[in-house]
Amino acid sequence: MRSHTRALSLCVLAALAASSQAWIDTGHMIVADIAYLRLTPTAKAEADRLLKVGATERSYDFITTGPWADDIRNQRRETGTWHYIDLHFREDGKPVTTKPDAENAVWAITKFSAILQDKTKPDTERAEALRFLIHIVGDIHQPLHATSRDTDAHPEGDKGGNDFPITAPASFDAAGRPPRNLHSFWDLGGGLFTGERRPLSTDSKSRIDAFAAKFTADNPEKSLDKAHDLNPQDWAEESLGYDKSFVYSLKEGSTPSPEYIKQAQTIAEQRITLAGYRLAGLLNKLIG
Repeated sequence: MRSHTRALSLCVLAALAASSQAWIDTGHMIVADIAYLRLTPTAKAEADRLLKVGATERSYDFITTGPWADDIRNQRRETGTWHYIDLHFREDGKPVTTKPDAENAVWAITKFSAILQDKTKPDTERAEALRFLIHIVGDIHQPLHATSRDTDAHPEGDKGGNDFPITAPASFDAAGRPPRNLHSFWDLGGGLFTGERRPLSTDSKSRIDAFAAKFTADNPEKSLDKAHDLNPQDWAEESLGYDKSFVYSLKEGSTPSPEYIKQAQTIAEQRITLAGYRLAGLLNKLIG
């Protein structure tokens, strides 16, 4: 989920939260599914053990833990900036003066990696660290969770595209909540998937598994040169690269074209898959 520490009313915060969950629940569970299948037996056993600590009806295993950090956002306001890193940029050549929050997604991944790896920490702390890692690694691969475009209208940034209005394509009418800004369009993977309710039904789990299988078949690990790069700053810089080269190629207020939607879905699929590979690599390093 994406939110900013500004003086917003609670109702505005709630509205923002509803439209800014990176990859929505479905995407986060696909990331987790891809990662779980690639954990070493040792890492898988330790992850399963830890996730029994504090398990809930909605987040009861590795895959359904994917959206957990969004579930607790309203109760844990201090976690808001951990879901993104604002690498500011401008397209008009003017200097950028705004810096990312000190506590951001890269900071959080580094912090929780250290906690998870430290076996002297209580299981409650390590379990929470694992839950945050499963989620935030997915977050940082959503391009608009790694930037905030600065303009004269928004000199301190557009909140990762939340302040970039679009008109929802007709193909999103059945989605339940058609995207009204660039950020929410990308949270839906450009229309690649819709929501799945937790606890997962058998059909929902089958759809998550099918997405994971398709994404990895389309994007084999060996075909991605940087699949084993475990530096979260690099992940953020990659996301920013997509923002500069493609994501912001729309005009504000316009409707994404079929060509834009197709390319967005291709990028989203690759980013989600890469997040799954890297999450597995990170956890195998920390607890494998």
